[in-house]
Amino acid sequence: DSSISSGGSTSNNQNAVQGSRRGAQPEEKDNRHLKLDVDAVEFGRDTRTSLMVRNIPNKYTQQMLLSEFTDNGHGPGKIDFFYLPIDFKNKCNRGYAFVNFVNHRDIVQFYHQYFGQNWRVFNSDKICDITYARIQGKAGMLKRFENSALMEKDEEYKPLVFVSHGEEKGSRLSFPTPGANNT
Repeated sequence: DSSISSGGSTSNNQNAVQGSRRGAQPEEKDNRHLKLDVDAVEFGRDTRTSLMVRNIPNKYTQQMLLSEFTDNGHGPGKIDFFYLPIDFKNKCNRGYAFVNFVNHRDIVQFYHQYFGQNWRVFNSDKICDITYARIQGKAGMLKRFENSALMEKDEEYKPLVFVSHGEEKGSRLSFPTPGANNT
């Protein structure tokens, strides 16, 4: 799951050691390409569509977070991929989610509404952070998860996929089988 984020589950010290053994830079290398510049999005200089939303209180379920986004105008129809990874041992989310917007311009309002804000539920002190995801686009996200062991889990743990365009835009889709046309 976190391989599409800015790091894995190992600590930064472990990553630094592992990276130096391979002759690579530490995990904290240069992640500037993941920083979201909302002005660049607004003026069309950056058209990436996939975000990583961080510092999510661990008690949120995927459905709760999607409902919050939907209630604030950022639900299916504006997004076509949504995934809140869950730790199966403790049944809590891992504190980050992946969201793909159909239109990059819709990121601007989402960013202004959530970035740097406290979460409204669970009386949490966590402050929302938003960056670009390493893997971009609905097709990229689908490809990342299509052969994952996650697909053998209950529906509530799988990424949510929605129709991107046309009359059915925003309708829920089953997670596609490998090799299917996933628009």
